[in-house]
Amino acid sequence: MGIRELKARTSEIIERVEKGEAFLVTKRGRGVSVLLPFGEDVEDMILARAPEFVRLWERGRAEYARGQTTPWSKLRKELVAKKPKRHVARRVR
Repeated sequence: MGIRELKARTSEIIERVEKGEAFLVTKRGRGVSVLLPFGEDVEDMILARAPEFVRLWERGRAEYARGQTTPWSKLRKELVAKKPKRHVARRVR
């Protein structure tokens, strides 16, 4: 579908995407974008292309290759220690 058609029928196309259809958007006959129903797979794909995620992933792989790992037991303790404590309101009688 060309950009002009997408502009003219945006609401209809979005409704169709919500129902599960996918569309290839073209500009001068060349594919430039894809409209997909949003789900976990799409979210994972977007995240995997995010520069910050890619940088962290590569750093983690390099650290692992150098043997710089943290045992799960230690990591879990650190995560639990950082978790904010929830305060429960008391009942007033």
